[in-house]
Amino acid sequence: MKKIISILKSARSAEVALMIGFPITGTLVAFDSIQDLFSKDILIFILGVFLLCSAVYSFNGWAGTAEDEKNIRLSALKGKRKFFLLSLIIFIAGFLVVFSTLSSFLVISSIVSFFLWMVYSFPKKGFKYRPILGTLIHFVGQVLHFEMGYSIIKPTDSYSLYVSIYFALLFSAGHINHELIDYEADKETGIQTGAVYFGKKVWAVVSFILFAGATVYLTWISIAKTVNIIVVFPFIAAGFIHVARKLMTYRFDFSRERFLTERSFYRFAYFVAGILFIVIKGLMTI
Repeated sequence: MKKIISILKSARSAEVALMIGFPITGTLVAFDSIQDLFSKDILIFILGVFLLCSAVYSFNGWAGTAEDEKNIRLSALKGKRKFFLLSLIIFIAGFLVVFSTLSSFLVISSIVSFFLWMVYSFPKKGFKYRPILGTLIHFVGQVLHFEMGYSIIKPTDSYSLYVSIYFALLFSAGHINHELIDYEADKETGIQTGAVYFGKKVWAVVSFILFAGATVYLTWISIAKTVNIIVVFPFIAAGFIHVARKLMTYRFDFSRERFLTERSFYRFAYFVAGILFIVIKGLMTI
């Protein structure tokens, strides 16, 4: 059992599972009937996304071995460089083969996606070591992932782009929160993330602005009738609840524990919002 747990930690299965959620979100936004979600193409796509995200984290693990050993959150990855290299080769071959059975758009998009994350994680020179640029990669990457998921059911269009921006803002804000969690470890190893470069207080404000901005943006495109406000209301409500909690509970706390607690809270809040979104949209398509 311990060996299995060690392998799962090495593969960073929790992060992979979370990252898979964004392409799948694009699929959930696109569906018009429940039957759309039970096609063979959806299952193949999920497998492809799993392999793509696993490849991304394998490269990330291989590239950041030296720094990750000093990070409490990633200490289980110590001594796994060869494991990451082998799994990287397998996963790259896997997602290319799987996506090739679906569409050329997905093959090209997956290659671009992997390239973006490689630029982010590349040892010593990647955007991970540059303030702001790392967050920018997360934003662009998640817009692309959302569009990949959307394309399984419908052709991408201006509507899918507008909605993808909201989820990319959330992901970028979450990335900033991760930088705040890893502040001490990154500072010790000399990684110039936004949190290290600008300081915790400034970067916490930026995180707040992005989370709040995502909620305001979704509210705005709902009022403009770009999206159906009834369907997306759970996300609007979750956003306002999260922002209110940040103001009332976390305003003057910049400890690592605070950012970990906040992460658990917003992940739960947006997960519940996602479930309600699916239920509401499903009921409206009956």
